[in-house]
Order: sequence, then structure tokens, then C-alpha cells
Amino acid sequence: METSAKTAFVLAGGGAKGAFEAGAVSYLVEEEGVVPDVITATSAGAICAAVLAQARGRAELVERTRELRDDLLAMTKADLLFGKQPWVAALEGTLFGRAIDYWVVESTRPPLPGMPEAARRDARSSHGRSLRLAGQVLRALPSLGKARRRMQGRTGSLLTLDPLAERLRNGGRGIAPVDPSLIARPGLELRLSVVALGAGALRYVTQDGTIVAGDALTPLAGAAAGPVDVIDGVIASASVPMVFPPRPLAGDAYVDGGIIDNIPVAAAAAVGARRIYAVLAVPLDPPPDQFDYAQASAPAVLLRAVGAISFAERQRANLTPRLPEGTEVVVIDPVVDVVGPFEVARGLMLVNMDYGWMRAADTSAGIGAAARQRAAEATDAIVVARAQAWHREEELWSAQRTQAGDLAALTRLKRVVRDALSERKALGLPVPHDATRWWSGYEIHERVRPSSLPGGFLDEGC
Repeated sequence: METSAKTAFVLAGGGAKGAFEAGAVSYLVEEEGVVPDVITATSAGAICAAVLAQARGRAELVERTRELRDDLLAMTKADLLFGKQPWVAALEGTLFGRAIDYWVVESTRPPLPGMPEAARRDARSSHGRSLRLAGQVLRALPSLGKARRRMQGRTGSLLTLDPLAERLRNGGRGIAPVDPSLIARPGLELRLSVVALGAGALRYVTQDGTIVAGDALTPLAGAAAGPVDVIDGVIASASVPMVFPPRPLAGDAYVDGGIIDNIPVAAAAAVGARRIYAVLAVPLDPPPDQFDYAQASAPAVLLRAVGAISFAERQRANLTPRLPEGTEVVVIDPVVDVVGPFEVARGLMLVNMDYGWMRAADTSAGIGAAARQRAAEATDAIVVARAQAWHREEELWSAQRTQAGDLAALTRLKRVVRDALSERKALGLPVPHDATRWWSGYEIHERVRPSSLPGGFLDEGC
């Protein structure tokens, strides 16, 4: 093994939250000129890693970071990513089908950033009622005749990632294909974390499709080492248990590596990285929740205990393994939770990408601790205001009408964005080239803007 110090990108899992990582990597590559020798990744991070690992050298990497941004923004149609298992499709349009859709998408959606406490209580109450309904529905499924006729298919998951695998292999609809032969070239070490259900162990898929043990170095014995298709490795790494089916690889069934190693820092160090950029997709601290879980449904308790609390502890442990002396870990993490893991709204993903870009800039800035804190507060204020504006605008776009005070409320949010951007500039920090649009116009939506709203908000003289 090459023992000279290397630079690594560590890209964590988090579903659609991975847009944050794309923004952070864009800043590191295009603005700071960072070129990794190693990329380790999990789940959503593995999808990003597959695109980036095709590059060798800075010029190619710049192109791939731009391609990654375009790919993710093209992945804002659910049918490009997910397919429904036959038994779930059989329930389409029914109360049961809607409850399953809710459980996958809405129950995992974070609260609106900056939401007042009263609104949070209302949301939690609605959240609890809907989760109880979802639990009742799932328990009742065996008695549903229509679904039972389809139960001979795969019932171990709700969805499938076959559409995403097809896009990664062959491209189309705005997504560029991934070329495994480019990934396998010398010059970059890749490790995608996966978990073998049969063996009950953490594994990694390498750049040439070899499956190695949990030390990130030792190939498995015999046929268990593969090689496997790297794209199958990506899909396995992203296969969240229960939501997606396990992926067969070299004689075992593999699922999302994030159940053990969501932030594979140790794997990066094992292959020689001594400067490690760990880019997270999910905040390290789950938000406090005053919901009465003593009265909650089983799915609600499971999501809170495993999906939030246990996951947060696992992330902290992943970030603090025993590392070789002299290893530096730079953590670029979100504080504000912008999107849910299965939420594919283009406008929110753009907000999250810009957030990752700014957080990477804040982390890289050569400023003192007090100035860094001011920068972080300004960045978070921008993201909270933009996310609130997006949700408010989305309601207006859907209703196609406005009420008194709507424009004033949006203008207040745009002023927050403008003032926080000014604060960043005063600290000498960069902003993305299109940042003026964040406060002078609207966020990105699929629907058409209501004619009762003006084309823009503030101007440079405000």
C-alpha cells in the first residue's frame, strides 16, 4: 500500500440531503483547488463519489463537480430514482397507498427551519396522527386481497432503486452515465461502504469492484471478493433497509453502509489519507422534540429512536475513530436541515447546494474564532430564510392567488438574506456568483408564479 500522505473526500449518506455535499465539493474543488487521492462514501455520498471518481487531476474534477450538480438537479423526479414494488403499486390511489407514501416521504421530512414553536406543535400533532395511521395500514396489509395477490413478488421493501441504476449505467433525462472503466484507472482510491447481511459485517467496494473487509484494505476470500460492478456497489450502498431491497453482490446480500459507517473517515485513513475533508449531509445534532412519545405509534418511536437519536450517535462515532498521528479531519456539516432524505424538490435542493458551498467556504476561511462564528450565523440565517421563502412561495404557487401580507412577508425574508450576505462580504467571505438572485427574486419552483405577484423584490439601492 502507498504510505505517503494523501488527501481524501469523505462523503456521508443522507438521501436527497446529499445536495449539500455537492455544493461543498464544488467549493473545495473549484475555489480551493483541492484534488483528492481518496474518496470514501456511503449511500447518497456513494452516488456523488461515483461521478467524482471518474476524474483524474483538477481539470477533469472541475468538470465532474459541475456534472454532479447537473445530475442531482435532474434527479428531482421520483420516477428517475425510485420504482414501487408490485405489492405497493397495487395499492396506488388507495388510503393504504397514500399512507405508505406518507411514511416514506413526509414522515422523514424535517420541520421547516425557523418554524415557530406553536406551528411545530401543530406539525408534530399531525405527524403523530399520520404515523399512527401508517402503522395501522401496514399491520392491515396481509388482509388486503388485492395486495395479497401480489405478495408473491418481493415484499421485503417498499421501493426499488432500479430506475437509478439504469440512469447511472446509461444516462438519460439530464443524468450523465457513469463509466466504471474511468473509475478503475490508477490514481484514485475509492471505498463505498456496504453491509453484508449474511456475513453480518461492514465491507467496502473499491474502484475496481473488489470487495474488501472492514479494514478497507483486505480483499475477502475467494469469490466473495468479486469483482462486482461498481454501479451495483453504489446501489447497495444506497439501499436503505425496508425502503429498498438488499443488493446481491458476490454471494451475499448488501444494504446501506450507513447502518454502521455513515461517515467513513477510518476507511480514508486506512488507505493513507492524512488530510480528510469529511462532508456530512445530515446535521450532527437532531433537533429537540417535545412530542409525547409515550403515546406515540411504533413507527414514530422507531423513527425517533433509530432514525434520529441512534443515527446521530453513530455519526459522532464515525467522525472520531482512532487515527494515525498527524491526520487532520476538516468537518463540513449542515446545522440547518433543509430537505428530507426522499424529498426531490429542485428548489430546496438548490438551497441545500448553496448551503454546502457556503459552509465549505466558512470552514476554509482564514479568520478568527469570533469572525467564524459570525460567518456561520450569517450562513444559517440565509438558509433558514431561503427555505422559509421557498415553502411560502410554494403555497402561493399552488393556490395561484395571494392574500394581503404575502408580498410583505416574502420581502422580509428577502431582506434577511440580503443583510446576511452583506455580513459575509464584510467578513471577507465569498458568495456564489448568483447570490443576488436569492434576495432580488424568487426561489425555483415547478409551478408558474401567480400573476398577482411582481417579478422581483428588492434592488441594489434598497
